[in-house]
Amino acid sequence: MKKIKQAPIAIGLIISALFATAVQAQTEAAKRVLEREGALSKTGTLDLCVNYSTLTTEDEKKNYIKELDLRSQLSVADHKNIDQHKIVTSMTMCGMYMSQGKPVAEKSRQIRPMTFKTVHVYPDMYYVSQSGMIVEAYERKEGSMPPKLVHEKPETAPSPTLHSIHQ
Repeated sequence: MKKIKQAPIAIGLIISALFATAVQAQTEAAKRVLEREGALSKTGTLDLCVNYSTLTTEDEKKNYIKELDLRSQLSVADHKNIDQHKIVTSMTMCGMYMSQGKPVAEKSRQIRPMTFKTVHVYPDMYYVSQSGMIVEAYERKEGSMPPKLVHEKPETAPSPTLHSIHQ
């Protein structure tokens, strides 16, 4: 009679041990996900943008996009074109880096207070960004110069009518 009463207790202990093991495994998996996402939250925005092009798994890409969306760094054009590896005007610089990776060269200049213009050089294209948005794209051709950062005003000659008066 003792064995019959102990059997439900033994079964209950086994079930609770299995349940505890399953809960612990789930908790550890959740901790690993949080640690990964926590690491992303500590990573610099530019690093997230540049490193995205080197990611291989869809889970990593989704986590990066989620973090960058939380930081309000991506435009609608970015979401449409990143996975197609296209760069179009109205994309952000971050989206450009995510789509094509780091450029071969970049040159920036401040054109007004708090306004910067940058030419990004890729193997086949020049992209011009202003204040973090892609505003122009030019095909890179042999023998052609890259776009100018600042268009200098030409020097103007004095009026010819003033010139004749002073003679």
